Amino acid sequence: MSVRQMMTEQASEQVPARFAICAETEAGEDGGVLGWGLAFDDEAVVVPTNGGLPNPFSGVKAALRMYGMVRPVQLVWVDPPDGRQLT
Repeated sequence: MSVRQMMTEQASEQVPARFAICAETEAGEDGGVLGWGLAFDDEAVVVPTNGGLPNPFSGVKAALRMYGMVRPVQLVWVDPPDGRQLT
């Protein structure tokens, strides 16, 4: 196996799952995506849509708790985690 093939195989096994943290909306209220995230096996990173710096979290649940402190939020998977247990 070539080095390139090994790198490709390793990268495809470790690809993070993409997700969005979205504000729940009520009729007439603004909502939308609050942050875009990458979920790894042992952590998550969220880039807020308001121009802030990327935020590392111990996992997706921790990111949801933090973003949900101000208002109700929903997790939307862009790339479902394919059976992996992401925290």
